[in-house]
Amino acid sequence: MAFPSVLGHERIKDLLARGLRQGRLPPALLFSGPEGIGKRTLALAVARALVCERAEGEACDACPACRRAQRGLHPDAFLVEPVTAAIKIEQVREVVREILGLPFEARARAFVIDEAQAMTEQASNALLKSLEEPPLTSHVVLVTASPQTLLPTIRSRCQQLRFSPLPAPLVEARLRERLGLSAADARLRAALSGGSLGAALAFESESYRSLRDELLSLLEGIGTAAAEERLAAAERLEQQDDPEQALTVLRALLRDIAALRAGSPPAHLLNADAAERLEAMARGSLGERAALLAEAVGESRTALRGNANLALSMDLLADTLAG
Repeated sequence: MAFPSVLGHERIKDLLARGLRQGRLPPALLFSGPEGIGKRTLALAVARALVCERAEGEACDACPACRRAQRGLHPDAFLVEPVTAAIKIEQVREVVREILGLPFEARARAFVIDEAQAMTEQASNALLKSLEEPPLTSHVVLVTASPQTLLPTIRSRCQQLRFSPLPAPLVEARLRERLGLSAADARLRAALSGGSLGAALAFESESYRSLRDELLSLLEGIGTAAAEERLAAAERLEQQDDPEQALTVLRALLRDIAALRAGSPPAHLLNADAAERLEAMARGSLGERAALLAEAVGESRTALRGNANLALSMDLLADTLAG
């Protein structure tokens, strides 16, 4: 069955399965939450369930209809995603025509719009009209990590399901199962993924170590940094290819420092191979504040996910780190 293969999100899966079994799935759903946690995968599973020949609630993933839907070949299952950087009005107009039509083969039609925040304003307005009075046989699932960027009128017409980051033990177990990682490597990836299986799978150990070394150097010098040096530190954080990932790594380092300060053995650290540098910082003034600083870094990461100003966030964080 399709839903059990999706990692985590048991409450949401139960709600969707019940709605499908009872024929009471809302006509418009909005799946929101961080990247890489399974929103798209589950949305596509819902689409297959709506066209499945067995009509038992969840998709069987074995009948001809499910297999065609998996290959993008079913006439009643549609996936819309950005072309280059945007979902354009021409794409949405075509989908709207299909939404208003009757199913060709299945009992219902399914429309998954992935990265819905990429819709242009014209595309959003075109979709809005079809959400006002959709046919009973059409179901639209919008998938986005940035629901706040959608038109309020679109959000108001959708039943929103909010996906939370995946628990680290679930991510760790899946990594060991799929990639055959050691317990230590899987634990590190899971801890740094921010609850995103996609991020954990895409993890590159060499780029991580390079980033970690840069952040260790930043922490080693931030306590005695002058104003100009703090500004330079903020700029270094701001200029990272992935500022959110940089904050995740920084938070992990600070947590390790806090753990060492509290007496944790170096072997229990996420970054055990950097224990010598971390122990030196744990013995100093940074160690006294490491736990609070880790929380501040986490708050900055959350703010960035909510589209906070990057430069200002990093300036404030650098000042906080410097104390």
